[in-house]
Amino acid sequence: MPNSVRYYDSTMSGAPSLSNTAGSLIGVLDGCLVDGFGSVTVDSLVVASDVATATVSAGHQFAMIGNTGPVIRIAGATPSGLNGDWRVTVTSSTVFSFATSGIGDQTATGTISAKRAGAGFSKAFSGTNKAAYRSDDVTGSRLYCRIDDGYTTYARIRGYEAMTDVDTESVAGVGLFPTDAQISGGGYVYKATGTNRPWSLFSDGRMIYFFCDSANNANWSGGFVFGDIDSYVASDAFGCVLIATSSSVGTFSFVYIDGTTATSYLARQYSQIGGSILSGRYSHRKMTFLGYGGQSYPALADNSVHLWPVECWDSTTAARGIMPGLWNPIHNNDTQHELVVENISQLPGKTLLVKTATQNTYKCAIDLTGPWR
Repeated sequence: MPNSVRYYDSTMSGAPSLSNTAGSLIGVLDGCLVDGFGSVTVDSLVVASDVATATVSAGHQFAMIGNTGPVIRIAGATPSGLNGDWRVTVTSSTVFSFATSGIGDQTATGTISAKRAGAGFSKAFSGTNKAAYRSDDVTGSRLYCRIDDGYTTYARIRGYEAMTDVDTESVAGVGLFPTDAQISGGGYVYKATGTNRPWSLFSDGRMIYFFCDSANNANWSGGFVFGDIDSYVASDAFGCVLIATSSSVGTFSFVYIDGTTATSYLARQYSQIGGSILSGRYSHRKMTFLGYGGQSYPALADNSVHLWPVECWDSTTAARGIMPGLWNPIHNNDTQHELVVENISQLPGKTLLVKTATQNTYKCAIDLTGPWR
């Protein structure tokens, strides 16, 4: 779906704050995955020739990244066909527009609002500083991501195949990834050592890439990955990966692309039997880490950015699928953080954003345009 990929960060208007307080990570995830944020009142919404143009006289605070606009949720409009999620084009600080179909030329009525749309997850279960999130996309595995955010500088994270409440799997001892034998209590998300920490989240409704600058030192050493890979296995019900940190002060292990399996788990192996297994990632043969150890940037051959896909494996023995939306800058730590990459020959028509993955050294690029699969 063209509207499926969504991007959020802590600089956006109305964005929830990440801090070293219990529950703050759940606040961020609720805002991005479920509820959306940054609601504004739309003063007028006019449809003409299959284009809807919204005016927010107070300023909407939405912005393009390169040629790609945000996904905005419209509510309260008549005709009701205007309500829903739309990828918009921002034309000024007070005006944005989106393409429609089958709606006649008219001025919409009602008390109309617009906000950044949630990524398409539900909060399936919750408790005090705890939540279990599940994708709404019925074409995916719909496994559960459980967050225990009852701590200050970190949270605990674990995948569940099935749950009956926020603390209980449906069949005792079955379906956890990682298991207690792999990491007792699950993985860690190193989230914040102070207040108002920078964060970014990318999702297509089935995969989540979350990054945070937990110490506010440009190292971006916190975060996690959870969701469905773009699997080589037909109807892969367990191709769901969790990548986190091994301890409360550890470094996010996402950056390894040499098969290292540290704190990276798939729900089950490609055969769909058994339980949680370690998972490695591979990309360009010259590189051990994302965005580190390759050629200089820009590439000498064509003065551009060169990107490579990242493959997810069952341990180090069997290729399982592609990490959706994720690209490896095959350069040597010289693609800048927040670099916008557009219309390169490998990915025509795409907008990608380069992010520091950890230690202000390793970089990745995320596709903002989609689709990822």
